[in-house]
Amino acid sequence: MNNEINSLLIGIKNAEDSSFEILFQKMHKPIFALAFSILGDKSLAEDIVQETFIRIRTKSDLYLEGTNGVAWIFRIARNLSLNLLKKRNFEVTGLKDNRSLEELFLKSNSSINRSGEFDVSLEKFMLQQAFTKLNDKERQIIILYAVSGLKHREIAKLMNIPQSTERWYYIRALGKLRKSLSEKINCERE
Repeated sequence: MNNEINSLLIGIKNAEDSSFEILFQKMHKPIFALAFSILGDKSLAEDIVQETFIRIRTKSDLYLEGTNGVAWIFRIARNLSLNLLKKRNFEVTGLKDNRSLEELFLKSNSSINRSGEFDVSLEKFMLQQAFTKLNDKERQIIILYAVSGLKHREIAKLMNIPQSTERWYYIRALGKLRKSLSEKINCERE
């Protein structure tokens, strides 16, 4: 995927409109996921997606060919998100838009019967509750890894933390998710 994104960024640098459209189709959801994990607000995350693509279009000359294009894009989105937090003096206290989380992690299956729909809703609810147990860094790392597909070294570089620290956050976040989900499953069985 990274080679394709790099090619698209070079195309944007050369003023190819089709490259910009393809890049938007491939990257708008992962960028939204990252922004949402930082901001905790759907409309603000959507604003960051738009601003990120404006920056990509206007600053494409700053992209260095041969570097990691995905990381470059995520750095733009992350910096915009963090700057917005500072500017608005916004404090993330947890997930506020459960529907957006559902869209990110669990896709609805329209062919599910009524009892299956209940099962999917219960699973979504349990995942949402488990996800709220993560702190900001853990949530960002899980989303960057699971949704956006970045490698651990790329996430560490993007977040300006050592790779060992990034891995520690990731492992700790997985443990929290497992614990929370197993507690909910055990409660459900009782």
